[in-house]
Amino acid sequence: MRSMTGFGYAEGFGELGFYQVYVKSLNHRFLEVNLRLPRELVSWEEKINTALRGSISRGKVELRVDFEPKEEAFAIEVNTALARSYLEVLKRLSEELALSFEPRLELLLQVGEFIHLKKGENVWEREWSFFVPIFESAVQSFLTYREAEGAKLEEDLKAQLMGLERLVTAVEQEAGVVEEYYREKLARKLRENIPQTKVDEYLLSQELIFYVDRSDINEEVVRLKAHIARARKVFSSSGVVGRELEFILQEMHREINTVGSKASGVSLSSLVIDMKTALEKMWEQVHNVE
Repeated sequence: MRSMTGFGYAEGFGELGFYQVYVKSLNHRFLEVNLRLPRELVSWEEKINTALRGSISRGKVELRVDFEPKEEAFAIEVNTALARSYLEVLKRLSEELALSFEPRLELLLQVGEFIHLKKGENVWEREWSFFVPIFESAVQSFLTYREAEGAKLEEDLKAQLMGLERLVTAVEQEAGVVEEYYREKLARKLRENIPQTKVDEYLLSQELIFYVDRSDINEEVVRLKAHIARARKVFSSSGVVGRELEFILQEMHREINTVGSKASGVSLSSLVIDMKTALEKMWEQVHNVE
């Protein structure tokens, strides 16, 4: 089991400079990848994105790469003609709009990219082989973090599941008093409304059958036990389990609500509240499981 929350970091040198790779993630229903790369590394975006998606299935993931180029690895190239063209366009635009215009270098740098690193045609293809181990180390660090957090989540979820199982057992035991509860309730109402009339045991038994049938929670208890067994099986499996656990908890919630509707006014009500509380705690944890 892995958490959707994680962090990883790695650094190292290539032929062209020094790299720092940061990977972090938060909860998300699906997989969302956001890359923050310097301009020099934009050509690697598709490769990095594909590699990340091959290792992660859920979460809002952000990967940032900081790059410090070696001075001796690059030369600066300036396209003076392009800069002059930008300047002429800005000047003409200001005249047409009747705006004052003062040529400044920082203004030119904002609108055009005429200063860049001079590099060979295949230099970044070769550099990729130096970057990959750094990138993979950061991702592995990130996954290790997720697994450690996932182990903590699994331990807590198992404890919560055991508590829920004890409550289901208590509900099953308490359900046995439902018939006697309704028998006393019906007999009391009859005595209150028709005090001088002897209670017809046959009619009482028919009404009792009706109420007990409506309040029978045996099927819900059986299904809850099955869901608990399924959850334990999921805990012991490897891979992505978050969505399956969410589905199991949804089904548990449905069964507990049904028990609550049938147990209205009897001692089962407090147990139903306890089950809902336990389930809510599990929901909080499962929402962070990959």
